[in-house]
Amino acid sequence: MKRPQMESRYKTYDYIIAGTGAAGLSLLCHILSSDNLKDKSILLIDRDLKDKNDRTWCFWDTGESPFESCLKHTWKKLYFHSPDCSRLLDIKPYAYKMLDSLSFYKYCFNLIKDKTNISFIQDDIQHIDQEEGLVAGLKDSYQATYIFNSILFKNTAKLPGKHYLVQHFKGIFIQTKFPIFNAEEATLMDFRIPQHNDCRFVYVLPVNQTEALIEYTGFSKEALSQEYYDQELRSYIQDYLNISSYTITHEEFGIIPMTDAPFDKGSKKLVNIGTAGGATKASTGYTFSFIQKQCAKIADNLSNGRHPLFQSSKQLDKYRFYDSIFLRVLSEKRIPAVSVFNAMFSKLPAKVILSFLDEESSLFDDIRLMYTLDKAVFLSAALRNFF
Repeated sequence: MKRPQMESRYKTYDYIIAGTGAAGLSLLCHILSSDNLKDKSILLIDRDLKDKNDRTWCFWDTGESPFESCLKHTWKKLYFHSPDCSRLLDIKPYAYKMLDSLSFYKYCFNLIKDKTNISFIQDDIQHIDQEEGLVAGLKDSYQATYIFNSILFKNTAKLPGKHYLVQHFKGIFIQTKFPIFNAEEATLMDFRIPQHNDCRFVYVLPVNQTEALIEYTGFSKEALSQEYYDQELRSYIQDYLNISSYTITHEEFGIIPMTDAPFDKGSKKLVNIGTAGGATKASTGYTFSFIQKQCAKIADNLSNGRHPLFQSSKQLDKYRFYDSIFLRVLSEKRIPAVSVFNAMFSKLPAKVILSFLDEESSLFDDIRLMYTLDKAVFLSAALRNFF
């Protein structure tokens, strides 16, 4: 005899989006763009109200993103600097774009302000039960057919044979009294700073003649002290930009995992998205563009009645292999990290490098890029990844 199904004591939604950062709200936008999904009942949960400018995201693409109205600035020319090379790169057909997070939050929440099928609850998520499709917060618990989670819960276990680094950064927006910057040209990477047997560089992203984001970034096993970032930023602004007087109008700090260890993409009812779902590129820390690809695939699967993770993984993924090799090279420090980037940016067109980093390159361009690198070091790393 068929047992009667017990009614849940929790309000049940079609979808719960746990975390309303870049991944959660991007998925919301992709869902709302589908006629088959826009009327689904959706609950958004986050501990924060998303009423502050807490992030700046940068990415490149060849067309218009869904968030063009949120962009703070766009560049089509980027500098690369190292002790051995300085190049102004024409990145066409790409454009490098800066996205203001507060504008992004306002844009996304404005899309749902009149939608009765979508609600937002401020709660601090403590646990997700993937078998029951249940999200437990401090205030209450919530249930859904699918939970889309972007929260990276702490996991200290490390897998043998995998590499674990972080991209860590501190950025400051500075304002000068007089026109100094060329807002048409940004610096993607400046490796002229002391490397300290590590991988460190600075971004310079001017949004007008008197305002720019200056960001100190490192790839290493752990982050640095806040005092160290501050000192390095002051030194760079003084020594390389020749700016002695300025006002800091905004600061931000972040740590992004860089690892070739697999991320748990989810199960029957739980789907991890964003960094939690493996959308961060292991070798660079770039995430925003990969979030868009991930969310578009999920929305397409849902729209066509398939599980959100249908065909989301490839049996053979050349880019995961490339990332793993690069992480080994960075971790082992057999050659200076700056020499790897210098080899690429000094010898190749920018569009070849950007398409490779965006995981849209041809095999021919892959070979061109690999030909610029230290073959002995990279071949050795590749062989040791196999054995």
